[in-house]
Amino acid sequence: MKKALLIFISTFVVLTALSAVFMEEELTAEQFGFVGDLKRVRVEIARLGAQLLVSEPETLSFSESGLLIASERSSMKIIYVYDEFDRLVRKEFIDDEGEVFQTVEVIYDDEFYEAIAFDGTGNELERTRYWLDLVERTLSFSISTETGSSTNTLYFDDSGRKTKSYSIVRESVEDLGTDVNIVVESRFTYDLNGFLKSETTIVRIRKEGMEHSTEYRTRVDILLRDENGNPTRELRRTEFQDGSNPPEEFIYSREFIYY
Repeated sequence: MKKALLIFISTFVVLTALSAVFMEEELTAEQFGFVGDLKRVRVEIARLGAQLLVSEPETLSFSESGLLIASERSSMKIIYVYDEFDRLVRKEFIDDEGEVFQTVEVIYDDEFYEAIAFDGTGNELERTRYWLDLVERTLSFSISTETGSSTNTLYFDDSGRKTKSYSIVRESVEDLGTDVNIVVESRFTYDLNGFLKSETTIVRIRKEGMEHSTEYRTRVDILLRDENGNPTRELRRTEFQDGSNPPEEFIYSREFIYY
């Protein structure tokens, strides 16, 4: 049950995102930790010792200036569109038949921007306002759903990589039959090339005057690099510090194509 709740929290907190200001998802080759004149990279993720991939292979395409312009799987493609300031202004989600089934428009103001999601017929689905603090390098936003809400703050380094995230989730969890307050704090470290080295997450669940906390850590070990120094094979190992779940290990394989 604990692992299922952690997966639910991650899904709830990770949302549609944006770029050259601060965004939730990586949108430049530098933010991914990649170097060189990268054109495309194909990524496969497999559980260590398993025969099947964890998800469909994904291909990321970059412009000559290093901006992510497409993310493609066999079942879906995402197109990223930027303005003259290299800010993300639109995302298009395209199904395997070539039909656009969702778009996200990004509108910028001085201190914030709004991401507005539409379905394939142009009906608005949701909008989220993101508050920027360029001095402190933070991005703050709130999300409301039918069963709860979350307030979130992301912290970034000079290259736009996340160094810390902090979220407070208030949620009515039907499986538990009660309302819970959940605090999720994550910290990220990177190697000298800017590639993810480790991630530590602490989850504190507060319910009926009681608090339970769980910490899990992911370590990234690069096994192989190509001639440009980009990681072609790596091992990611996640350990739950209280021993509530066995360690999980995944192999990431990448094929790089350059301009």
